[in-house]
Amino acid sequence: MEPPHALSVARRAPRFSAWLLFGPAVAWLVVVSVGLLVTATRQFPVPDRGAVEPAGSETCARCHPQQHASWFASYHRTMTQKATGDAVLAPFAGESLRTLGFVATMTGKAQGRPHMRIASVDDGSVLLDVDVELTVGSHRYQQYVARIDRGGGAQERWRLPLAWHPQARRWLHLSGAFLTPDGRDGSAEDYMRHMSRWSDNCIFCHNTEPSPGLGADGLWRPQLAELGIACEACHGRASAHVAKHDNPLARVLTAWSGRPVDNSVAQPGRLDPGLHADVCGRCHGQRIAKDITEVMRHGDGFVPGQPLGAVSRPIFRDSELEGLAASPFADRFWPDGTPRLSAYEYQGLLSSECHDQGRGLSCNDCHTMHGEDPDGQLRAQYDVAETCGRCHSPTILTGGAEHGGHSAAVDCADCHMPHVTYGLLKGMMSHRITVPDPGALVGRHDQPDACTQCHVGRSRQWAAQSLGSLRLAGTAAGLPDEREAWASRVVLDLLGGDPVQRTLAAHALSRVGAQGPPRARLQALLAALSDEYPAVRWLAWRGLTAMAERGDDNVLAAVVAGYDFMAPLPARIAVERELLALLGEEALPRQTLRSALRALSDDKAIWIGE
Repeated sequence: MEPPHALSVARRAPRFSAWLLFGPAVAWLVVVSVGLLVTATRQFPVPDRGAVEPAGSETCARCHPQQHASWFASYHRTMTQKATGDAVLAPFAGESLRTLGFVATMTGKAQGRPHMRIASVDDGSVLLDVDVELTVGSHRYQQYVARIDRGGGAQERWRLPLAWHPQARRWLHLSGAFLTPDGRDGSAEDYMRHMSRWSDNCIFCHNTEPSPGLGADGLWRPQLAELGIACEACHGRASAHVAKHDNPLARVLTAWSGRPVDNSVAQPGRLDPGLHADVCGRCHGQRIAKDITEVMRHGDGFVPGQPLGAVSRPIFRDSELEGLAASPFADRFWPDGTPRLSAYEYQGLLSSECHDQGRGLSCNDCHTMHGEDPDGQLRAQYDVAETCGRCHSPTILTGGAEHGGHSAAVDCADCHMPHVTYGLLKGMMSHRITVPDPGALVGRHDQPDACTQCHVGRSRQWAAQSLGSLRLAGTAAGLPDEREAWASRVVLDLLGGDPVQRTLAAHALSRVGAQGPPRARLQALLAALSDEYPAVRWLAWRGLTAMAERGDDNVLAAVVAGYDFMAPLPARIAVERELLALLGEEALPRQTLRSALRALSDDKAIWIGE
């Protein structure tokens, strides 16, 4: 029998021989790999991503076909397009829109040159006679852009005052889409007030890497990386990325190194929550530039992946702007600072405790640019309760009495992200995550609450008392004023609130799932058809249409179909009388209630564009 140490030596001998044979090769491989990695790093240093050239989405498609396909199916891609072929949603086949004393006639699509002519009904004088060059939007409504030199040169472009609504299959004057009162009949100034210059307005949030190109001579020479919102709007300019990955060695070494971050472009999904929100906030949050002159010349200078605050600051309720009166933006927010208009989603997120100052919830927790459904761009199998449940105990969020006692039809967003934002001709979900507290608003008439936006037949006092019965915390309700006994909270807003409150009330009354007697809701919407703001009348008309369709009421639907929210007053009144004969008058006559509410409220006019 061999001694133990002899066996140990015998076992080690093959290993030693293997190292003698393969060790130098392994060591050489390590040295070569490190050398190649160092060489590649020197060849492809961290680029100045703000200075490199754009590459274009078609270049991205070569290596990222799946991501390109999902983006191509999105409404971001079609945000701005050349006005040719199927990109133009409106007929432009000789149809016309007569409103405010002018008639607009749209022609030329069949010939490949969409054209808009606007003339006075009275004397035939022409306001506009232009070819349409670009479209803006393709989802909620589509706007149109033409080249019009008003001192800015041959490349000066203007958004025209009409838009096409694809769902309603009709033309709209933009005074009916934005929050402005009816204009004066025959006033060219009122008719054209929403004709705005594309070159220093729409160009920014509807295109990729926009540069207005305003010269010292006052002429516009715009440059874009791409029409619409394309890859480099979120990932940044990609020519350095393309050059790096065109090298097969660099691709192999990058994969071999296991380094998850490619510093030649931004990967929004891998950014921290704050920087990810900045990418979206560039367009989904109105801002004040640090250097507006530079922005007009060369663009905003934002580089995805870097702080948005380096080039601008978001507008909040208390934001100031040199040369303007104090708090010039206050009308765009509710008294507690919650945005009440679209294009302020970024501000809503920043104001949410869940965002945790850039360390918590962010846009990509709910949304994705590369999902299956372009409408809302929610993540596949998105479940709001699952998202909230990452931080909040799921046992509290199951709908039991411990958390509100609501049915499964009500989810977290219904209560904590209520529809208290107006935009795109509808009430929209707030992106500020809040806790409902109707008791804090009892006796006030300047802000809607989550509870009565669903329970549209109830008062805010009822909502405050109901929180306690559901074992939910809230402010003890104070004494209501006399108005709260006259009608439900939403009807008070509909007839006595400011224009934003009135649009949101009309939206709430007709929503699927709204809690309240259908006939009373129809009567309230009928009352809103006589509002002086066309946007309120639009939402009331759309609400009546939707409720008639859901209720299979063909008679009501036929009468409602004859209403035109932009028609002259006598034509609108005639249809309202027909509807009144069908629906009857509410308990407190609408004009009496409206007059009483307006007498007690601060009925200031609000003029808010897009």
